[in-house]
Amino acid sequence: MIGGISQREHTVPQGGENEQETSLDLRSIARRYWVLLLCLILFGAGAGFTSVVFSSPMYRTRLLLEVRNLNDSFLRNTMGASSDEASEVGIQTQINILRSGQFLRRGAERLQADTVPLAPTGRDLFSRIRERVNPASRDPLENAKRGLFSALKTFDARPVIRTRLIELTCESTSPDVAAQFLNSMATEFVEDTTRSRMQNSQKTSEWLAAQIEETKSKVQESEEKLRDFVQASGNLFAGQETTLDDTKLVQLKNELARIQTERIAKQTKYERVLKNSPETLPEILDDPALRAYQARISALRQERAALEIVFTAKYEKVRKIDAQIALLEKTYRDEVDSVLKKIQNEYESALRHEKLLLSNYSGQSQRVGAAAGKAAQYNALRREVDTLRAMYQTLLTQSNQAGIAGSVPINPIRIVESSVPPTAPYKPSPILNISLGTMLGIAVCAGIVFLRERADRSIKSPGSTRFLLNAPELGVIPNLRLNGDGSTKSARTLTSKARTLPLNGDPAGPVTALVTWQNAPDFLAESFRGTLASILRNQVSGKTQKSILITSAGPGEGKTTVVQNLGIALAETGRKVLLVDGDFRRPNLHHRFGLANDRSLVDLLASKIPVTDRTAELFEASTSFAGLSVLPNRATQDNVAKLLYSLRLRSIFEALTEKYDMILVDAPPILHLADARIIAPLTDALVLVLRAGVTDRKEALEAYQRIQEDGLYLLGTVLTDCVNSVPKRSYYYDYVNNGRQ
Repeated sequence: MIGGISQREHTVPQGGENEQETSLDLRSIARRYWVLLLCLILFGAGAGFTSVVFSSPMYRTRLLLEVRNLNDSFLRNTMGASSDEASEVGIQTQINILRSGQFLRRGAERLQADTVPLAPTGRDLFSRIRERVNPASRDPLENAKRGLFSALKTFDARPVIRTRLIELTCESTSPDVAAQFLNSMATEFVEDTTRSRMQNSQKTSEWLAAQIEETKSKVQESEEKLRDFVQASGNLFAGQETTLDDTKLVQLKNELARIQTERIAKQTKYERVLKNSPETLPEILDDPALRAYQARISALRQERAALEIVFTAKYEKVRKIDAQIALLEKTYRDEVDSVLKKIQNEYESALRHEKLLLSNYSGQSQRVGAAAGKAAQYNALRREVDTLRAMYQTLLTQSNQAGIAGSVPINPIRIVESSVPPTAPYKPSPILNISLGTMLGIAVCAGIVFLRERADRSIKSPGSTRFLLNAPELGVIPNLRLNGDGSTKSARTLTSKARTLPLNGDPAGPVTALVTWQNAPDFLAESFRGTLASILRNQVSGKTQKSILITSAGPGEGKTTVVQNLGIALAETGRKVLLVDGDFRRPNLHHRFGLANDRSLVDLLASKIPVTDRTAELFEASTSFAGLSVLPNRATQDNVAKLLYSLRLRSIFEALTEKYDMILVDAPPILHLADARIIAPLTDALVLVLRAGVTDRKEALEAYQRIQEDGLYLLGTVLTDCVNSVPKRSYYYDYVNNGRQ
């Protein structure tokens, strides 16, 4: 019912912009930014080309040296250093010598003293361009000086891991200067090593000869001292390492240790006799004779005990047994005393023996101590003689080795691989520089595109409005400038059809909407039919919307095109449809159908004739489509607000609603003018048109907010001019057009 619009339960989305899932369509971006991409690629490639032209070519060359330790083996043996450590230390030493400033100057002087070939001029494209840009680069002397300076500045020496090789490298603007500089450095290094080796060998031989003479005299002197001492001591140490007293002392010491061990054992046994009962001693318990006495005594006592049962102690046989027991006990005690006495005697004998040995050992120790000073002096003289003899032999051996090493005609430094002039510079690399420049251009373009896309807050892809506005997306209208496969139309096709396919507010000239509909691609017409299906689904669910207002957030978003084509699609369903141009400032609907607007909605509102007299039919115009009519409008200078708020406008909409099955109202943008907000309550529902890449999210949200605040029923949104919705293949439509379905 007009004016009694039911409010749909919508809530204003919170943080819709954050919830919107945006995806970059690379093909679409490439179509929009291909000119910028091409320009930046050309600029980057040009910059890389220019860097190659204005950069001096640098040539890198290398040389390998081998360090061999030929003359240092006898020194390593003397110092006890390992071969690997000596090799690593020697190689690092040679590298430090090569890197020293003094040695670099000597190499440069040697190079300047030799004949330096003229630096050749390259014949490639870049060399010819450099010659034209900088004619001074053709001066041979200047090139040689510049090349030598570069070689000195970039010279480096480093070891080759796990080998005895040293790699020399340098860079120069001249390949010949680079190679000859390394060869000069290597030659100078080899000759310097040879000179140093000869000098060191000579000095070593002289030093060893002096040391040999001095050591020889010391050996003779120490031997004389040893002989004099032996003679003075009465030849006590002649031919033996130890004296007789020392031997005796050792024997006494061993004997004393043995006797002390025996004494300790016997003392332990004797102390056990004194502390314990004799019957508990092992010597008593283990003696067979004593055990026999004990057994006999026990037997007699048993026999006497048996007799005491019958007879008294005075009985003769009992007294005889008592006499035998007394005799056996006396004999047993005498044997026990004998065993104990024997243990005591053995202990006392061992103790006396130990005392005698201790006395002899003490006397012998005093005699040995008296001779210890002489023995120590003898041993010291003997060790000195042995040490000097060993040193003398070592010096003789080293002297022989030094003589052999000095006479070997082999240099420890060998040039393994000489330096040769490189055929091409290693930098700048035209391919690398131009490629890097091109990649930089692509990267800059990607950055610009990223920033622009991030800065572009417009709605771009289908489905975005569902997250942004929490409203249904009724349909998506493709971009008319693309073919069905997503590629751009040719210039000729685009020129011929752009006149017949108006979009987003562009007038179509004299061509009518019928021609536009018939010439439009099949997928475009189907997109409007799909949008219509979304609108009509509410009719099926029991909600009737006979009048629908179609507006947009801003101008140029395609609402008039949507009204025009939805009207045609509705007319195809057999309904009686009226399109009302509700724009009082820039009416355009009559142009789309090639109609005159001399009788318009403004005139109907200004007329004094009552609407109930069906005078509205005089202002309606039929179109080429059966069942489709248009109520045009024209711009007016009168007070538009007065016309919009008049009761006559409500009466007009009520009369039109009774006459037509569906009414579509083309209203101005809702954010810029109040017209849509005033007309919308007179209709049953509202559709918001948004244009992909044009409508800002903030504006769409603001338009949605106004619709909600006004209590209007929003059916949903329609997204126009969308590139992503163009079908990639149009086989289905071709199949239909060929009549095979």
